[in-house]
Amino acid sequence: MIYMKLGNRLRYIWLILWALVLAVTARAQENTGLSPSDSLAIKAEIKARLTLFMDDLNQLYMVEQMKVSLDGDVDISSTLVGTLQDRINYLNQSYNSMDVKWNTYYQASQLDIAADEELMEDVAKLEQLKQTVKDTLDLRTQQVDAIAKFASADKFIISQINVYKKLYSKAYKLSLLKKFAPMLEKVKAKEQVIFTELQTNYEQAKASSEIVPSLKNRMETLDEQYVIMKSVSEKVQALAFKPWMQRVKDYVMGLAAVAIILMFVNGLWSKFKAYKDKAANLKKYNDIMKNNGKDSTYPTI
Repeated sequence: MIYMKLGNRLRYIWLILWALVLAVTARAQENTGLSPSDSLAIKAEIKARLTLFMDDLNQLYMVEQMKVSLDGDVDISSTLVGTLQDRINYLNQSYNSMDVKWNTYYQASQLDIAADEELMEDVAKLEQLKQTVKDTLDLRTQQVDAIAKFASADKFIISQINVYKKLYSKAYKLSLLKKFAPMLEKVKAKEQVIFTELQTNYEQAKASSEIVPSLKNRMETLDEQYVIMKSVSEKVQALAFKPWMQRVKDYVMGLAAVAIILMFVNGLWSKFKAYKDKAANLKKYNDIMKNNGKDSTYPTI
């Protein structure tokens, strides 16, 4: 009885092993049992699909090679920024769509590609080109984003020129009377909020001009405006009520300081001019001595 049970178990194990052998054999025949003509046909089909993917990538790469730059006279309008953003979004969508198609096809054909060295080399070239296209696309996306940020910052900074003129005029008038001191403080607080936003936009424009060099000419104008508004900001924050006598005193002291500076500059200029005349006379004297007295002109000392 025991031997019968053992024999049945061995027979069952043998049947399982035989089934596994048949399955493995069938799979091997499926992978390697193709005729040479079938293998060549599959290889040709894969190479054709790889060529199509390469053509799509090359076309995308050629479009991306267009440099993102702006002429100095071109207005960075919202229409221009929108056009650039739509273009770069279309390119990104095209790349992502192609990337999904390629990954799906590669997974389906991976075994056939892995069995052929030439196909493996073609896939390596395609992956390299795909990475180059992606890197270029990322750079163009960064540049378009920089232009959009610069346009926004430029618009804000320029719009604050008149705002600062009015702020300073209002703050100065409020500083003339002591009873307006609370209102003056409110104006100064408002100015600080505006200047914080102004500084943020200025730094944003500065960073954008580093990414897109053609923006640097425009950045020079923003540099000038920022320096002017920063100076006005400091003047607004320095305003406070002062009695008329103190204002007159400050004005006179200011004139005196200017006069002292002018006197100092005039003194330096006189000394420089005297030194220059002395050097010229000395050179003239040396020239006469070299000519052994042939020149009858003598220097004036």
